[in-house]
Amino acid sequence: MSMTLNKWKISFLILLIINIVIILTIFAFMLIPNKPLEEDGTNKIASAEAIPFLIKTQKNSLTDLINHYLEEETAQENLQYRVELKENVHVYGVIEAFNKEINMTMILEPKVKSDGNMQLLVKELSIGRLKLPVSYVLKYMNTNYDLPKYVKVDTGNNLINIQLDELKFKNGYTARAESFNLVNDDITFTLYVPLP
Repeated sequence: MSMTLNKWKISFLILLIINIVIILTIFAFMLIPNKPLEEDGTNKIASAEAIPFLIKTQKNSLTDLINHYLEEETAQENLQYRVELKENVHVYGVIEAFNKEINMTMILEPKVKSDGNMQLLVKELSIGRLKLPVSYVLKYMNTNYDLPKYVKVDTGNNLINIQLDELKFKNGYTARAESFNLVNDDITFTLYVPLP
């Protein structure tokens, strides 16, 4: 019973990270003012179908937003997770194994691909002091859980790709990552708002 519960918690954590990135993008777009149009007209509307809004935020604001979302989403499941944006994305949690609570840590290195999609390199995954083989956990997750279509797992390279170009929000908005540089505290997305 506890082995099944642990598998569920690990898969929940991975899906939660993916959802966090998506929700953070949405919230960042809503909370941060867009870049004003420049007088030389360099920021003209790229498409007659949607208007782009540039959203910029900082690590500490995004960290607060992620952890607020985690508190709301995990309150009913009695799960404990928190995220810290440092030089990489650090996810900390507690899982139950062998009737004991054990600390879990996952370290992800985010990267923006040239097409505006996000890539998360899973650098480390540990439970207690035991470091787990990342490729094995990703392979298990990829074969045993239904991931959203916009999430692609590359087990050979320890990558989780989030295809933002395949993701459309309920209101028709789409998003593109511009930068996600945690070292320089430069986190920028473009939100495309469809015209009526």
